[in-house]
This record gives sequence, structure tokens and C-alpha cells, in this order.
Amino acid sequence: MNTPMVSLDGTTVEDDPFRWYHVIDTFRPGDVAALRETFPGDGFRMVTRTGMDKSYAMHHRLLHPLGADGDGDGDDGAAPLPGPWRDFVAEVTAPGYREAVAALTGLPLEDAHVEVNLWRYGRSCWLDPHVDKPEKLVTHVLYFNESWPEDRGGDLLLLGSSSVDDVVRRVVPAANTGVLLVRGDKSWHAVDRVRDCDPGLERLSAQVVFHQGGLTSDT
Repeated sequence: MNTPMVSLDGTTVEDDPFRWYHVIDTFRPGDVAALRETFPGDGFRMVTRTGMDKSYAMHHRLLHPLGADGDGDGDDGAAPLPGPWRDFVAEVTAPGYREAVAALTGLPLEDAHVEVNLWRYGRSCWLDPHVDKPEKLVTHVLYFNESWPEDRGGDLLLLGSSSVDDVVRRVVPAANTGVLLVRGDKSWHAVDRVRDCDPGLERLSAQVVFHQGGLTSDT
């Protein structure tokens, strides 16, 4: 039997400020290195929104679902998805990963739809405080930067309320870690605005979203 690429074995359950899961050592060293080195640079679009419920600015690429051929190519002429990322998408859309997330969170995910996205946060990208839409059941966020400088923003902020100043936990987008966020009426979270940083430095992440109903393209 092949060893799964994604492991939830190093997960800690946290209850402050709401129930969430901190995933450590998600990948074996060779796998995370391959994913980081081949993190796509094309096929992204800038998505922005300013509104009462949520404001954000970041770069997004949808990986799944994407078309009958499943090659990760969009209509924008993006290059074919690199092999390590094809393997990643195949794993997180397969029954074994779904069952592992369901067992960890206690959620019934057998009929949930799966969406897989990539995100790049460059200078001045951010995500304002919000709770996810009701159709989102659980979101697994995975981080891919080899390192992330302090005091540059980009942290995941877990909040006690809708105020961006009400930070209860700050999660650095550290290499080979991630979080599982179960949607709830009090699961307020945000991403700190990325401040001045080295040219070309971007916060790299992937998301696997289990949801009911139609696809939701925003975060």
C-alpha cells in the first residue's frame, strides 16, 4: 500500500478561540520540497472584494474541479499542473483523505463536494475578518514557504469576534504546517495584510474545502 502524501498524524486539537486543528509535519521532507519547488507561478488571477461581509485581495488558482481531462489547465493558457501537484490533487480528492478529515473533525463528509485551490499573497494582500459561508463545512489550509519573515504580516488571525483587533491566536504560515478550520457562527478569522517584503516574496498556500451545494470560489 502506498504511503499517503498528506498526513494528519501530527495534528493538535485547539479550542481557543473556537475549535480548530493545527496540523504539523503534513508532508514527508521530499514531498514538501517537491511541492514547494514546483508551486505553480501561472494560471493565477487577482481576486479583490470590498464589502460589508468580507474584503480581500489575493491571487487565486482553482485546481479542482476544473474540467473533464483533470489536467489542471485553465482557459487562461496556464501550463499543465506539475506532477507533484497532480499527485496532491489526486490524494485530497480521494476517499482516504476524506475519511481521515471526517474522523478527525467528526463531520459527515461522505456527500460533501471537494474544492482545491492555490493562493499567493504578495505585498498588500489581505483577508478581512469573516466566518465562512454556511455551505462550507471544513477547510484545510496548507503552507508551503520554506520560511516566512517575522513582522511582515501574512499570519492567520484567529479572532474572538468580528474585530481585527480581537486576536486570540496568531498562526504563522510556517513551512510544512497547516490548519483545519471547521465552519461555525463564531469561527472568526482573517489573514494579516502582507507588509513590505523582499521582492518576489509571496505567501504560498493551498486550500482543500469540503462543502455542500455548489462551488464557492472565494475564501
